Amino acid sequence: MQIIKGICCLVVVLCSAVATAANNYEIDTSSRVVAFGDVHGAFDDWTQMLQEVGVVDAKLNWAGGNTHLVSLGDLIDRGPGSRKVVELLMKLDAQAEQAGGAVHLVLGNHEVMVMTGDLRYVSVAEFAAFAGDETAAEREQLFADYRRFNPGGDDADVRRVFNDQYPPGFLALRKAFSQDGAIGSWLLQQPFVIRVNDKVYMHGGIASDVSEDSLKDLNGKLQGELREFLDSMDTLRAAGVMPWHVSYNDRLGFLNARAEEFVAANPKKQADWFPALQQVFEAQKAFVFSEDSPNWYRGTAMCHPYSESFNTERFLKRVGAKQLVMGHTPTRGDVHVRMDGLAIRLDTGMLKSVYKGRASALVSQGGTDYVHYLGSSAKASPVPETRSLSQQLSGMDDATLEEFMRTAPIVKVEKLDTGITNPKRVTQSRDGVSNDAVFKYEDTHPDLQNKDKYISRRYNDSDRYVYDVAAYKVDRLLDWQLVPTAVIAEVEGDEGALSDWVENAINERDRLEKEIPFSGYCKQYEQYRMRFVFDVLIYNEDRNLTNILWTKNDFMMKFIDHSLAFRSTEKRPKQYAKVPLQVSDLLRGRLQSLNQDELTQELSPYLHPRQIEAILARRDLILKEAEGTSR
Repeated sequence: MQIIKGICCLVVVLCSAVATAANNYEIDTSSRVVAFGDVHGAFDDWTQMLQEVGVVDAKLNWAGGNTHLVSLGDLIDRGPGSRKVVELLMKLDAQAEQAGGAVHLVLGNHEVMVMTGDLRYVSVAEFAAFAGDETAAEREQLFADYRRFNPGGDDADVRRVFNDQYPPGFLALRKAFSQDGAIGSWLLQQPFVIRVNDKVYMHGGIASDVSEDSLKDLNGKLQGELREFLDSMDTLRAAGVMPWHVSYNDRLGFLNARAEEFVAANPKKQADWFPALQQVFEAQKAFVFSEDSPNWYRGTAMCHPYSESFNTERFLKRVGAKQLVMGHTPTRGDVHVRMDGLAIRLDTGMLKSVYKGRASALVSQGGTDYVHYLGSSAKASPVPETRSLSQQLSGMDDATLEEFMRTAPIVKVEKLDTGITNPKRVTQSRDGVSNDAVFKYEDTHPDLQNKDKYISRRYNDSDRYVYDVAAYKVDRLLDWQLVPTAVIAEVEGDEGALSDWVENAINERDRLEKEIPFSGYCKQYEQYRMRFVFDVLIYNEDRNLTNILWTKNDFMMKFIDHSLAFRSTEKRPKQYAKVPLQVSDLLRGRLQSLNQDELTQELSPYLHPRQIEAILARRDLILKEAEGTSR
């Protein structure tokens, strides 16, 4: 695809003496900044919140003075007040400029969807808001175009289907959001990503492919691809081969049929609109429509913080910022902060009828931030995200689950047909609570942790169940939450390690054999960052396709089976000898937090002092050899 570069955007004039902008995407100001997430047509709650923070008055005119108001996109879709939301923000944009403030909108995926004709989330009420803008003649022409390509059936029956699929207001909405329409032309002037002071604002998140892009290059690419697609669709519409009623998802098949008709009627000729058709087909690969674009990517909000922070840190350093503020992935009520403050999730589910949340705003001024929730006078702080693997798997925290696995009655024991040490699946139940765990009891070197001397040539091939508990302890010291809770317990007269069962999971071997696509939000290679570092740290030389687990609903990685780890070797395991390690500053800090005293306290029941020393030596090796987020 020919990427259009240098797209001309409407320059937001920052006439206040307190604000400067290096370009349309970078603003430095001493004024107050008020940001809000996905409105989705929740007009009443949104405007009430804007009044509460002093951005608009009772008549919904600008009252914010030199405030900078930032929308994270998704003003529209699903909610009945979508049109009123967009048109009010357009009005405030002009009024704020006159008052010395500014309105900034970063496009969300729903703005892009409606502009490009993907109307799957447009509600009947949203269409109805545009019904008064359609003439009877325009609606009849729309029906005539539809009938031309759907000639079968009784006219009255077809019209009923037509009215259901294309309710009153359909055509007016399409035209309003076109690049020549009152709304679409304004939206096309808006960026996808901006920096205001030390914060970057975008709708979704930042994927690895663009983590080293500048704001100018990233916006130029996205805006250029979007405009090129819309130009191509307009060309096809003017040529009469792309009627308004054709949906976004049907457009390729529809256009292919028109091309075949033309070729059949005009052998050895090419239509003037063929280049535009080709561009529409090539747009399937455009970054602006991909799951990795800043208006679609969910990894920053949902994936493992110590892996995902690598992309986030690299991008923030590239653009000179310290924090990323995003919408797109609703929290249903509270503003969340993750990655130790690197990222803020500001989509709190403002449209209550769909997302069950509430309106909120992030207010920043003078180096301090607070959250305003609709109807509250308190200045709240973002809520740190909580991550607990034990809660996810069993509904209990680690301490409660450990006690349960040690003491709850065993009601069922079942041999597993995996591995060479005959592990068992154990079911425990008490007071109406049941939980499953894996029991391993192989120990080739009992009491190794208490030997006077560690003999590497003898002990570095040990296979010990206690290492599963040690791996769990190391995981929790780092707060990685990737290894299931494990304890020493007795089953059928044998002492061994009970490790919490990972339900509804599939290992990598079975996934490959069954040809199941890897379809989670969190990319496999991104998650492997954690695998490489963890296995080098604990010297796990038995990581294989059967002990890499993925939860089936979201393909999040979990680690099991560490009974062949914790050697005294201070180098990498052979399978990781040439694997590139990538460590964010956040992950580096976690690794640096490990110390001899803490490791000894937690691991001495399971590991020899020499094994503990080797963990720290390999930690230092990782920190020395790993790629960081600075270039």
